[in-house]
Amino acid sequence: MGIGIGLVSGVACGEILRRLLNRLDYRVTWEGDNGAINERLFALPGPRRWIPICLGVGWALTLGTSQYSTTFLSWWICAGWLCFCAVGLWLAAVDLDVQRLPDVGQLILAATSVIAGVVTFWTEPAVLVAGLVCALTCGLAFFVVHMISRGGLGFGDVKLAMICGWWLGLGSMTMVIAGMIVACLLALGYSVISKVKVFAFGPWLVVGTILAGLVLPPWSHL
Repeated sequence: MGIGIGLVSGVACGEILRRLLNRLDYRVTWEGDNGAINERLFALPGPRRWIPICLGVGWALTLGTSQYSTTFLSWWICAGWLCFCAVGLWLAAVDLDVQRLPDVGQLILAATSVIAGVVTFWTEPAVLVAGLVCALTCGLAFFVVHMISRGGLGFGDVKLAMICGWWLGLGSMTMVIAGMIVACLLALGYSVISKVKVFAFGPWLVVGTILAGLVLPPWSHL
Protein backbone atom coordinates (compact mmCIF):
# COMPACT_ATOMS: atom_id res chain seq x y z
CA MET A 1 0.00 0.00 0.00
CA GLY A 2 2.73 2.47 0.99
CA ILE A 3 4.69 1.87 -2.21
CA GLY A 4 1.63 2.47 -4.38
CA ILE A 5 0.66 5.66 -2.56
CA GLY A 6 4.22 6.94 -2.74
CA LEU A 7 4.50 6.17 -6.45
CA VAL A 8 1.21 7.82 -7.45
CA SER A 9 1.61 10.88 -5.23
CA GLY A 10 5.27 11.24 -6.21
CA VAL A 11 4.50 11.18 -9.92
CA ALA A 12 1.69 13.73 -9.44
CA CYS A 13 3.84 16.08 -7.35
CA GLY A 14 6.76 15.49 -9.71
CA GLU A 15 4.67 16.68 -12.64
CA ILE A 16 3.83 19.87 -10.73
CA LEU A 17 7.53 20.30 -9.93
CA ARG A 18 8.45 19.73 -13.58
CA ARG A 19 6.02 22.42 -14.77
CA LEU A 20 7.30 24.88 -12.18
CA LEU A 21 10.88 24.22 -13.27
CA ASN A 22 9.97 24.69 -16.93
CA ARG A 23 8.99 28.27 -16.12
CA LEU A 24 12.75 28.86 -15.63
CA ASP A 25 12.17 31.27 -12.74
CA TYR A 26 15.41 30.08 -11.13
CA ARG A 27 17.55 31.53 -13.91
CA VAL A 28 19.35 34.72 -12.86
CA THR A 29 22.15 37.04 -13.90
CA TRP A 30 25.31 36.86 -11.81
CA GLU A 31 28.92 38.00 -11.92
CA GLY A 32 31.37 35.34 -13.07
CA ASP A 33 35.14 35.46 -13.44
CA ASN A 34 34.78 36.71 -17.01
CA GLY A 35 31.93 39.16 -16.48
CA ALA A 36 28.16 39.00 -16.10
CA ILE A 37 26.47 35.69 -16.90
CA ASN A 38 22.81 35.86 -17.90
CA GLU A 39 21.33 32.39 -17.45
CA ARG A 40 18.15 33.47 -19.27
CA LEU A 41 20.13 33.39 -22.51
CA PHE A 42 21.05 29.71 -22.08
CA ALA A 43 19.49 27.07 -24.33
CA LEU A 44 16.21 25.55 -23.15
CA PRO A 45 16.72 22.43 -20.99
CA GLY A 46 14.00 20.29 -22.59
CA PRO A 47 10.78 18.82 -21.11
CA ARG A 48 12.54 16.97 -18.21
CA ARG A 49 9.97 14.18 -18.03
CA TRP A 50 12.35 12.23 -15.81
CA ILE A 51 11.39 14.36 -12.80
CA PRO A 52 7.92 12.81 -12.12
CA ILE A 53 9.36 9.32 -12.60
CA CYS A 54 12.28 9.91 -10.25
CA LEU A 55 10.14 11.55 -7.57
CA GLY A 56 7.60 8.74 -7.83
CA VAL A 57 10.33 6.14 -7.31
CA GLY A 58 11.88 8.14 -4.45
CA TRP A 59 8.59 8.55 -2.61
CA ALA A 60 7.67 4.90 -3.25
CA LEU A 61 10.96 3.80 -1.68
CA THR A 62 10.41 6.18 1.24
CA LEU A 63 6.89 5.01 2.09
CA GLY A 64 7.74 1.42 1.26
CA THR A 65 10.58 1.30 3.77
CA SER A 66 8.69 3.16 6.51
CA GLN A 67 5.21 1.65 6.25
CA TYR A 68 5.94 -0.85 9.00
CA SER A 69 7.35 1.77 11.39
CA THR A 70 4.87 3.59 13.61
CA THR A 71 7.08 5.50 16.04
CA PHE A 72 7.03 9.30 16.20
CA LEU A 73 10.66 9.47 15.10
CA SER A 74 10.15 7.20 12.10
CA TRP A 75 7.38 9.47 10.83
CA TRP A 76 9.66 12.49 11.17
CA ILE A 77 12.37 10.70 9.21
CA CYS A 78 9.83 9.65 6.58
CA ALA A 79 8.66 13.25 6.16
CA GLY A 80 12.30 14.34 5.91
CA TRP A 81 13.00 11.89 3.11
CA LEU A 82 9.91 12.98 1.19
CA CYS A 83 11.16 16.56 1.40
CA PHE A 84 14.73 15.58 0.52
CA CYS A 85 13.62 13.73 -2.62
CA ALA A 86 11.49 16.63 -3.86
CA VAL A 87 13.90 19.47 -3.09
CA GLY A 88 16.90 17.36 -4.08
CA LEU A 89 15.41 16.70 -7.51
CA TRP A 90 14.68 20.42 -7.90
CA LEU A 91 18.32 21.18 -7.14
CA ALA A 92 19.46 18.43 -9.51
CA ALA A 93 17.34 19.81 -12.36
CA VAL A 94 18.63 23.35 -11.81
CA ASP A 95 22.25 22.17 -11.58
CA LEU A 96 21.92 20.15 -14.78
CA ASP A 97 20.56 23.22 -16.54
CA VAL A 98 22.80 26.06 -15.33
CA GLN A 99 25.46 24.24 -13.25
CA ARG A 100 24.49 26.10 -10.09
CA LEU A 101 22.97 24.94 -6.80
CA PRO A 102 20.69 27.72 -5.49
CA ASP A 103 21.07 28.56 -1.81
CA VAL A 104 17.30 28.53 -1.24
CA GLY A 105 17.08 24.82 -2.06
CA GLN A 106 20.13 24.02 0.03
CA LEU A 107 18.70 25.96 2.97
CA ILE A 108 15.48 23.93 2.81
CA LEU A 109 17.45 20.68 2.82
CA ALA A 110 19.66 21.94 5.64
CA ALA A 111 16.65 22.98 7.73
CA THR A 112 14.99 19.61 7.16
CA SER A 113 18.17 17.81 8.17
CA VAL A 114 18.61 19.93 11.31
CA ILE A 115 15.00 19.29 12.39
CA ALA A 116 15.48 15.56 11.87
CA GLY A 117 18.71 15.70 13.86
CA VAL A 118 17.10 17.59 16.76
CA VAL A 119 14.17 15.16 16.88
CA THR A 120 16.60 12.24 16.76
CA PHE A 121 18.65 13.79 19.57
CA TRP A 122 15.85 13.28 22.11
CA THR A 123 15.97 9.50 21.64
CA GLU A 124 19.58 8.88 20.61
CA PRO A 125 21.94 11.78 21.43
CA ALA A 126 24.95 9.94 20.01
CA VAL A 127 23.32 9.90 16.58
CA LEU A 128 23.36 13.70 16.46
CA VAL A 129 27.10 13.72 17.18
CA ALA A 130 27.66 11.15 14.42
CA GLY A 131 25.68 13.30 11.99
CA LEU A 132 27.77 16.36 12.81
CA VAL A 133 31.03 14.46 12.39
CA CYS A 134 29.90 13.05 9.03
CA ALA A 135 28.76 16.47 7.83
CA LEU A 136 32.07 18.13 8.73
CA THR A 137 34.09 15.26 7.25
CA CYS A 138 32.23 15.31 3.94
CA GLY A 139 32.35 19.10 3.79
CA LEU A 140 36.10 19.16 4.48
CA ALA A 141 36.83 16.44 1.92
CA PHE A 142 34.86 18.23 -0.79
CA PHE A 143 36.36 21.59 0.18
CA VAL A 144 39.85 20.15 -0.35
CA VAL A 145 38.79 18.93 -3.80
CA HIS A 146 37.26 22.36 -4.46
CA MET A 147 40.56 24.04 -3.66
CA ILE A 148 42.72 21.54 -5.56
CA SER A 149 40.49 21.76 -8.64
CA ARG A 150 40.51 25.59 -8.38
CA GLY A 151 36.75 25.75 -8.42
CA GLY A 152 36.26 22.87 -10.83
CA LEU A 153 34.12 21.38 -8.10
CA GLY A 154 31.83 24.24 -7.12
CA PHE A 155 31.40 25.52 -3.58
CA GLY A 156 27.70 24.71 -3.90
CA ASP A 157 28.72 21.05 -4.15
CA VAL A 158 30.73 21.45 -0.95
CA LYS A 159 27.67 22.75 0.91
CA LEU A 160 25.46 20.02 -0.55
CA ALA A 161 27.99 17.36 0.45
CA MET A 162 27.83 18.61 4.05
CA ILE A 163 24.03 18.39 4.04
CA CYS A 164 24.07 14.89 2.52
CA GLY A 165 26.75 13.80 5.00
CA TRP A 166 24.66 15.07 7.91
CA TRP A 167 21.48 13.48 6.61
CA LEU A 168 23.04 10.07 5.96
CA GLY A 169 25.13 10.32 9.13
CA LEU A 170 21.93 10.33 11.19
CA GLY A 171 21.35 6.85 9.79
CA SER A 172 24.78 5.22 9.87
CA MET A 173 28.37 5.68 8.77
CA THR A 174 27.81 2.92 6.20
CA MET A 175 25.18 5.07 4.50
CA VAL A 176 27.56 8.03 4.32
CA ILE A 177 30.35 6.00 2.75
CA ALA A 178 27.97 4.26 0.35
CA GLY A 179 26.29 7.52 -0.65
CA MET A 180 29.56 9.29 -1.46
CA ILE A 181 30.99 6.30 -3.33
CA VAL A 182 27.82 5.87 -5.38
CA ALA A 183 27.75 9.61 -6.18
CA CYS A 184 31.39 9.59 -7.36
CA LEU A 185 30.95 6.41 -9.41
CA LEU A 186 27.83 7.74 -11.11
CA ALA A 187 29.58 11.04 -11.89
CA LEU A 188 32.62 9.19 -13.23
CA GLY A 189 30.44 6.92 -15.35
CA TYR A 190 28.56 9.91 -16.74
CA SER A 191 31.83 11.65 -17.58
CA VAL A 192 33.20 8.59 -19.39
CA ILE A 193 30.01 7.86 -21.33
CA SER A 194 29.27 11.46 -22.31
CA LYS A 195 32.98 12.28 -22.81
CA VAL A 196 32.67 15.58 -20.98
CA LYS A 197 35.02 16.86 -18.29
CA VAL A 198 32.92 19.76 -16.97
CA PHE A 199 29.52 18.74 -15.66
CA ALA A 200 27.16 19.22 -12.73
CA PHE A 201 28.07 17.07 -9.72
CA GLY A 202 25.05 18.02 -7.57
CA PRO A 203 22.61 15.59 -9.23
CA TRP A 204 24.89 12.66 -8.52
CA LEU A 205 25.21 13.69 -4.87
CA VAL A 206 21.42 13.74 -4.60
CA VAL A 207 20.99 10.38 -6.32
CA GLY A 208 23.79 8.78 -4.30
CA THR A 209 22.23 10.01 -1.06
CA ILE A 210 18.76 8.76 -1.97
CA LEU A 211 20.04 5.35 -3.06
CA ALA A 212 22.24 4.93 0.01
CA GLY A 213 19.52 6.06 2.39
CA LEU A 214 16.55 4.26 0.89
CA VAL A 215 17.93 1.18 -0.83
CA LEU A 216 20.25 0.21 2.03
CA PRO A 217 18.28 -0.79 5.18
CA PRO A 218 17.41 2.80 6.12
CA TRP A 219 16.59 4.27 9.49
CA SER A 220 14.97 0.99 10.64
CA HIS A 221 17.01 1.06 13.84
CA LEU A 222 15.61 4.44 14.87
